[in-house]
Amino acid sequence: MGNVLNPLLEPLGYQLHRTDPKSLGLSPFRDMSRLVATAQPVVFDVGANVGQTVAKIRRHLRGPVLHCFEPTPSTFAKLTERCGKLNNVYLNNVGLAERAGELELHQLDSSEMNSFLQPAEDSWGNIVAREVVPVTTIDEYCAQRSVDRIDVLKTDTQGFDLDVIKGARQMIAENRVHLIYLELIFSHMYEGLPRFDEIYGHLADSGFKLVCFYRFSFQHDRAAVSDAMFVNPNYRQLTAGLNRVCA
Repeated sequence: MGNVLNPLLEPLGYQLHRTDPKSLGLSPFRDMSRLVATAQPVVFDVGANVGQTVAKIRRHLRGPVLHCFEPTPSTFAKLTERCGKLNNVYLNNVGLAERAGELELHQLDSSEMNSFLQPAEDSWGNIVAREVVPVTTIDEYCAQRSVDRIDVLKTDTQGFDLDVIKGARQMIAENRVHLIYLELIFSHMYEGLPRFDEIYGHLADSGFKLVCFYRFSFQHDRAAVSDAMFVNPNYRQLTAGLNRVCA
């Protein structure tokens, strides 16, 4: 049927094809539910914005414990309004980086484009404010909150994701992080963006294997942005600290 209908559908931006419901690569959140076998998985939502990923995680994973990080005060207020009363969802008005301290946050008129990196020629939107905000590291946060594992580390920080991952150096070295789901930017959207091979090399050197790329978008007839998921096959499914993750 696809061979008959696709010539009619493709000009409208659609394709009809059959898929195996058990296959990977169709949806990152469905893949998470397949790869994360732990009941009540611990999820870090870094760059939570107003809670878009919170809803998807809660829909696809069984009883997740979510730690959300959003450094922009005005965006954090919207995140709190939307998710502040949800069970097992812990909101943090702080950024994550390789080292704890303070960083200047560039706020654009579209909050999804906010970044610790300076916008470049392929970015869109205008800078409306710059604000110095506190940042911590995943390692420090986990030590302070007795979080002994991260089943899913989702990071979408507009080009700052490698710094976020480097801040989990100890957790990763001890095989306490299972899945990393991150945004990859290929275009010149921000100044100082790490190259894809730098991100891939860092994760590969840390023992992670590529699961899949998801949802490419394009600029100038070239790949601009995609999401990717990596899995650590040596992940240690620790549960001792599960009941005290927010002590």
